[in-house]
Amino acid sequence: MKKNGLFLFINLLLLFSIACEKSEGEGSGGLQPGSSDPEIIEGFICSDVLDGKPYGIDNNFFPDDVIYIWLSWEQVSGEHEVQIIWLDPDDDVVTETKKSFNSKNGKWITYFYIDTTNSSPTGKWTAEVHIDGTFVRSYALWILE
Repeated sequence: MKKNGLFLFINLLLLFSIACEKSEGEGSGGLQPGSSDPEIIEGFICSDVLDGKPYGIDNNFFPDDVIYIWLSWEQVSGEHEVQIIWLDPDDDVVTETKKSFNSKNGKWITYFYIDTTNSSPTGKWTAEVHIDGTFVRSYALWILE
């Protein structure tokens, strides 16, 4: 009986170690946001904003370009403040911009821009979006050589 128990234990240990060595996997997750949380319906990195709409939607730019982030919000009744933090490829803050608004119908469009220079570092930049001091999401863009 002791041999059978030891044999079973060794086999279970072997199966467990084989299962732990598996390098592939999958997963998922989800949550229901609060019904009154501000929400970005659409957001774009672009080269301009014309008549309140994003123009030249792209994620690739060059030094000395003006780069915009355009955001369409819902569930933003009342007063709010949006902040954009522009980060260079070293994750250093290049600049921060804030804009306050007061929406009566719960919808609003905001846009911000950064005017890069010839000496702006190339690589992956990030625009972090915050509303009322809370991080919402970030957008990636690249400044190419």
